[in-house]
Amino acid sequence: MALAAGPLLHQADGAAGKLAVLLAAIATLSAFPVMCAVRVLRMRVRAWPPRGTTGQRLLLEGLPVATYGVAALVFLAFGWTVGAIALGVLGGGSLWWREARKDALRSESQATLKTLGHAE
Repeated sequence: MALAAGPLLHQADGAAGKLAVLLAAIATLSAFPVMCAVRVLRMRVRAWPPRGTTGQRLLLEGLPVATYGVAALVFLAFGWTVGAIALGVLGGGSLWWREARKDALRSESQATLKTLGHAE
């Protein structure tokens, strides 16, 4: 983000220099999700929820990730200020979504454990 929002992009000489810095920023930002995906695949970790169809699971897991793509498109279409606001709002919403799901799963697990504990 420092490449995209920092003074280097604004102080670059000419359109070619600005384009080079912008492309470097995009490459750097896209490297992080790629590294995460490679690590998950190498560790053979699958974080799919146990219930639902494949489409439902993709929606639940893909929606938070898609918000960052939407924020990037907003940034490209409307500029720095609107893109930063969109990233903040969508990133915060994505974080809330993930934490709410995690809390719900934790509550469900605790309820299941209590039920099993009482059954014994």
